[in-house]
Amino acid sequence: MPDLNEHEFASPLRSTILAGAVILVFVGFIARFVQLQIVEGPALSGAAIEQGLKRIDRVPVRGTLYDRRGRVVAASVPAYGVTITRQDFDPYRKQALPVLAKILGVDTNFILDRINQSGFYTRFQPIKVWRDADARVIAQVEENHDKLPGVDIISESKREYVAPVRASHLLGYTKEISSAALEKLQDSPDSDYYHPGDVVGTTGLEQVHERELRGTRGYEFIAVDAKGQRQSRLNEGGTDINSIDGQSMQLGMDIDLQEYAEQLLDPYSGSIVALDPNNGDILALVSKPDFDLDLFSGKTTKQEYQEVMLDPKHPLFNRALQTRYPPGSTWKLMMAAACLASNTIPFDFRLSCPGSFTFGNHTYNDDAVHGNIGIHESIVRSCDVFYYRMVLKLGIDSMYKYAREFGFDQPTGVDVGHEGGGFIPNSKRMTKLYPRGWTLGYVVSQGIGQGEIGVTPMQEAAYVATWANHGVWVQPHAAHRLYNMRTGKWDTVAYKSRRLAISDSVVETVRRGMLGVTTEAGGTAHQAAIPNSKIQIAGKTGTAQNPHGKDHAWFICFAPYDHPKIAICVMVENAGFGGVVSAPIARKLVNLYLTGTREDPRSSILPNTPEYAALKMQKYSGTGSARGNMQSAARTQNAEAARPEVKPAPPETKPNGVKRKAPHRRADAGDFVVPQYAELIDPRDLVSP
Repeated sequence: MPDLNEHEFASPLRSTILAGAVILVFVGFIARFVQLQIVEGPALSGAAIEQGLKRIDRVPVRGTLYDRRGRVVAASVPAYGVTITRQDFDPYRKQALPVLAKILGVDTNFILDRINQSGFYTRFQPIKVWRDADARVIAQVEENHDKLPGVDIISESKREYVAPVRASHLLGYTKEISSAALEKLQDSPDSDYYHPGDVVGTTGLEQVHERELRGTRGYEFIAVDAKGQRQSRLNEGGTDINSIDGQSMQLGMDIDLQEYAEQLLDPYSGSIVALDPNNGDILALVSKPDFDLDLFSGKTTKQEYQEVMLDPKHPLFNRALQTRYPPGSTWKLMMAAACLASNTIPFDFRLSCPGSFTFGNHTYNDDAVHGNIGIHESIVRSCDVFYYRMVLKLGIDSMYKYAREFGFDQPTGVDVGHEGGGFIPNSKRMTKLYPRGWTLGYVVSQGIGQGEIGVTPMQEAAYVATWANHGVWVQPHAAHRLYNMRTGKWDTVAYKSRRLAISDSVVETVRRGMLGVTTEAGGTAHQAAIPNSKIQIAGKTGTAQNPHGKDHAWFICFAPYDHPKIAICVMVENAGFGGVVSAPIARKLVNLYLTGTREDPRSSILPNTPEYAALKMQKYSGTGSARGNMQSAARTQNAEAARPEVKPAPPETKPNGVKRKAPHRRADAGDFVVPQYAELIDPRDLVSP
C-alpha cells in the first residue's frame, strides 16, 4: 500500500465534508437545545418539578356559627381523608388497588369510579376517594405505606352541630361538590378553587355564605421519591402557602327560642318564622318535618341520602320559603290598609254584615252576623263580608299594587337560599289563568286571602314585622355579622329596608285593630294573650281553606305592642283554626323570648346531645341505612316524652261555635304546591374557635 502524507489524506474535498458534518451536528444540538430550553422548556420544567414535588392542599377550617348571644351553633372539627395522585398510583394500580379497597372496606370499582369522576383534572392533582377516615383506616394506610404509592392521608374538617337544635332549613348543610357543579364552575372565578371531593355549602345559609365561610385554600410542597412517597418538605416549608380559615359568623338566631319552636311544632307539619322587627334578624326558623344535619356531616352513603330524598313527608323541603299557601284572614290587614291608603273608603266607613254576601247567583257565607261594622271591628272580629265587598271596591289591580308594596309576589331576599316569591293575581294574570274568561265572581274570595293568592311564611313574617315597625319593611336575614380576619373586627351584614308608601294614620289604624284581636271582646285570638302579664301582643288569625285536606292555621303577631322586639308567623298545615292552634304556639314563644318563661317542659332528649347520640347507638348502632330510621324514631320519642297529649281543635267550628262555610270556589294556584353549647366570654375568642 503506498504511503500517504498528511496533505494528500486531508484533501480540500474531504476537509469540506468533515467540516460540514461537524457543523450539522452542532446545528442539530443547538436546535434541540432551543427546542428543549425555549420552546418546550416551561412545560418540561413543570413536569420535572411535578415528578419530584407534590402539592398537598391545605383545606381551611370552615367558619364557626354562633347564635345572637355568642353560643356555638356549629363548628368545624378535625377530620381526615384519603387521596390518590394518579401520576404515582397508576403505574402500580394492579398491586395497590386491592390493598386500598380492603382497607376502606369497599369494592375496587368504588375507587375506580371516584378516580374516573375526576378524570378531567391533572394527573398530579390529588383525588379525594374517602372522607372522614377513622383511626383504623389511617393506621392501615400508614402501615401499608410502601404498598400504596400515590395514596396519602390528608387533614380536613367536618361540621359538628353542637347546639341542642336542628335548625336544618336555616343552617343548611355541606356536602361533596358534584361533577355537574364542577362543570358549571369551569368559567367562573372559582374554577381553580374546587376539586372533586371538596365540600361545599349546598343549602341554607351554608350555601348563601359559602365564600365567607369556606376561607382560602393553602398549599404545602413536599419532595417525593420515584413512587411518589413523601421524603421531605420543600425548602423546609419556606415555599408553602398558608390557608386562611373561613370567617366566623354570628347569627340572629336565639338557640333557646329555636329549640322551643322546634318542640312546639314537632307534632305538626308547617313552619315558624320569628324576626327581630327592628333589624330583620331571624330569631328562629323552623320547618317541619325536618332532618338531622349530622346525616350530611362526614360520609353520607347513597342509600342514606335517598332515604331522606324519597321520604314522602319531604323533610328537605323548606316550608318557610318554598311553599305557596293562601294567607286566609291575615290578608285582611293588607286589604284594610289598601282601601284606606287608596281612598277607596274613608276611615269612618261602616257597613252591615248580615252573615253572608250575595254576588250574582252565589252567596258567600261568613262565620257570624257581625251587624254594623267598620275597619277596626272587621279586623278584630275577622269579618269576611266586609272584605268580600272591599275587594270589589278596591279592584284586583289595586290589590296587587299594595300587595307588592308589602313585599308579596317577590322573594324577600333572605340569605337562606332557594326562596319562592308566592303569587298575587292581577287582571293580566287572571286572563292568563283563565283564557276562556273570568268574572268578578272569581275575585270575591281573594278579599279574604283565598283563591289564587299564595304567600310564603317568610313573607308573612316580614309583613307582620312591617306593622310592628310602624310601616317600615325590613329584609329578613340569618347572618347578623361576620368576623373580618384582616381587621380583627366584626362587620355587620348589610340588609335592605324601606318605608311603605302608606300614611302613618293608616298604619296606626291597622295596628290598633291587631291589638284588639287579642284584647277586645269578640277578638279571634284571645288565646294569644299572656295570662297575668302586662305584655300586649298584637296579631291576626287566619284560617286558609285547603282543597287537599283540613284548613291551614295561621297566626301572625308582634310584641310588646308599644316597643316591639319580636314578630312571629306560625303556619300549621291541616290543623284547623289559627286562633285555636297557631295563636297559643306564638304566645308561648313570645313569653319565652320576652320573659324567659317556658310553658312546656324541655324535651327529655334533645337533638345533638350525648343522650341523643346514646339513644341512636343503643337502638341502631349508628351505622348504615338504619340511620334515617334511627333519627325518625329518636325524634318521635323526644316529642312523646316532652309534651302532654295534644288535643286537636274541632275541625268544623271556630271558638264561637259557628260553622264555617267555604267560599264557592278555590283555585289550586294558591295552594301548597353533640355536646351542649358553650357560652362565649370574649368576642375576640371567635377568631380561632
